[in-house]
This record gives sequence, C-alpha cells and structure tokens, in this order.
Amino acid sequence: MSKKNDDFFVEKKPWSEVKDQLLGCYFVPYMQKILYTRRPLVYIDCFAGKGKFDDGKDGSPLIALKIMKDCCDRTRLDRLPRITASFIDINYADDLHKNLSDYSNVNIIPGAYETSIDGLLKNENGSNVFLYIDPYGIKALSCKKFDAFASGRFNTIELLINMNSFGFIREGCRVMGKNFELDDGTFFDDLVEYDSTRLDKSDKSVDALNEIAGGDYWKDIIEQYASGKIDGYKAEEYFSEQYCQRLGQSYKYVLNMPIRIHPNQHPKYRMIHATNHPDGCVLMADNMCNRWQLLKQIQDSGQMSLFQEDVNNNVIDPDQIKTCVIEHFSQCDTWTSLTEALAVFYVKYGPLCATKTIRPILTKLEKNGNLAVDRHPAFTEKGKPSAFMTENSKQKVSVRWVN
Repeated sequence: MSKKNDDFFVEKKPWSEVKDQLLGCYFVPYMQKILYTRRPLVYIDCFAGKGKFDDGKDGSPLIALKIMKDCCDRTRLDRLPRITASFIDINYADDLHKNLSDYSNVNIIPGAYETSIDGLLKNENGSNVFLYIDPYGIKALSCKKFDAFASGRFNTIELLINMNSFGFIREGCRVMGKNFELDDGTFFDDLVEYDSTRLDKSDKSVDALNEIAGGDYWKDIIEQYASGKIDGYKAEEYFSEQYCQRLGQSYKYVLNMPIRIHPNQHPKYRMIHATNHPDGCVLMADNMCNRWQLLKQIQDSGQMSLFQEDVNNNVIDPDQIKTCVIEHFSQCDTWTSLTEALAVFYVKYGPLCATKTIRPILTKLEKNGNLAVDRHPAFTEKGKPSAFMTENSKQKVSVRWVN
C-alpha cells in the first residue's frame, strides 16, 4: 500500500501551480487539435490524488476535465470522437468520486498506476493517448514501460512526466552506500513526496533504479559525485540530461523544464515532455517558455528583471538566440517542414525562447536570401504572395538553407 500523506493536499504550493498550469495551458490547444483528428482520445491522470486541494484549488483532474468540456462545447465538429478520461489513485478514489461528481463518463481506478495502466490502454490501438504522470516519488516510473507506450500502435502518444530528479540522486547514493549532502541543509524540507522512495542497499535495489532510469548510466554519475568530481547539483543536472537522452531512444522529441521557486535555487523537479510528434513538441516548447515567465514572477516576487533568462535561469541575449537559429537552420540543406525544423531546434537547445522570437529571425533570413521558404497556399485571397511563418491545418511552410 502506498504511503498516505493528507498534508500534501492541505494547500496547493507554488510549484504545483506551475506544474498544473504547464498541463492546463498545453492541454487547451492539444484538445483543439486532437479533436480534428476524429480519432478517440484517451486521457489518463496516472497519479490523480484527490482532484481538489483542501484550500479549494483545482488539482490536475478537474483542470483537465474542465478543459475537455469547454473544448467539446466550443468545437464546430458535427460529431465528437470518443473521449475517455481515467484517473488512477491508490489512496484517494473516494475523494475523486466526490470531487469529480459533476462530470459524467469519468473512469476512477482505485489502484496503482503500474498495475492499472496496461489494462486501460489494451484496446486503444489507433487512439490519441495523453498520460499525465506526476508520481508520489520515483518507484513507479519504469522507462521500459514508457518505451512500450511508443510502440507505434497509437495514433499519437504524449507523456508529461514530473521527474523527482534530486530524489533519484539521493536514492542512488543510498543504494550505492554513498553519503549525499548539499550545502543547503534545508533543500529537501519542501521537496514534496508523499510516497518517498527509500530503497535498501542491495542488488535488487540497483535493478529497481536501473528500471526507473532505463539503464545503469546513473551509477557513474553517483561515483563522480562521491569522488568529489561534481557536486550534488551537477549530479542532478547530468542525470536529467541523460534521462532525457534515454527517453529519446523511443521518443523523437523530449523537452524538460526545471521547477525551482527561488532564482538561485537548484531545481527540485523536472517536468519532462516526450512525444513523437513535432506539433506537440513545438506547442510544449512555447508553453514551457510562457510558464517560465509565471515561474520567474514567483521567483522575483513580481519584480521586473533587467535580463532575459531561459528556463534554466541562464541569462540570454538576442544575439545568442540568433546565433543558435542560424546554426540550426543552416543544417536544413533539403526542404524541411518548419514545424519539424523547430521541434528539432528545441530538442537541441531546449526551450531557449518562444517561437514568436524565432519567427522574425527566420523572416529576416528569408529576406536576406539565406533561407528559402515554400508556402502553401503561395498567394493570399487578394493575390499577393503569402508571407506567413506558421503552420496549421490550412497553411504549410517548408524551409531550406540557401546561403
């Protein structure tokens, strides 16, 4: 039985606000796009909790359900595809029934994600699948299971994962018999895990961490930390990078956003998005940049910053962004979908900036003769050459580097 900690739901913390906004603000355009595939949608909140916090704020289940209802009410489709919303929780099924009672056709599963998920997806070949995976620790996260989700049997598959990366490093040290200490002795005080992972020092525990990480690359990171070559913060950074690379074996587009509440504080969590669809990657990159602005306001207590920063609190300037854009798009030596090119850009550089910052750079490169752009439709309704630099269901853009 999972450890139950009702204190988690007393008050919604700032980092939970950011995590759920990352879900909610992405899920609106996701729903709008997915409905028009006319394929079934399977939404699963794998660690749903109570659905609502005791302070009255919505949890992820209500956020998702309200968006689903609103998008379905607003769509112009004459016939909606089948939509299945499932919410798994081992401790709070009764609370979910109560808090989600205003919504029909909701599937509440009183059990564990790892024993429930395969059954929920068993007969969903050809469906669009979205999994929100915000666990109470790390024990339930199997990288091999994530690999299986990407097998190709779904029309689309997207994962939004909250990885407790520091929790993994701490457990890696425990399992390998290494001491784990940070300069900030209070760092873990508000690291919320209401099912905290504590594994024994054994080969079996090493296997468990290998299962979570999708390999044993983490052991070298722990050894580097234990020998003093890197500190605990760098160990977390290395693990997060290599974990995303490991997910990249099954998902072409993997992004991550650190969740930190203070500007000089190292991240307590990483929100990781994995998909094989470039549209989803670009949409999430923009979403991460926008949510980062919210997080920055929390960090700075609402004060304006003199410098532009990326999601890793690194100061960036327009020239740096321009250099990265030119470096990337100069590799497009054959015609490439703009969305695909942008998705690969974000996988390479991370959510460095929103697409609204990149598009004017591309327009200037086109004007200077460096970038060839093929647009469909090529002309506007008034017969003028098209100049759009965005793709959607009615307009397509391909790019190729010329000079």
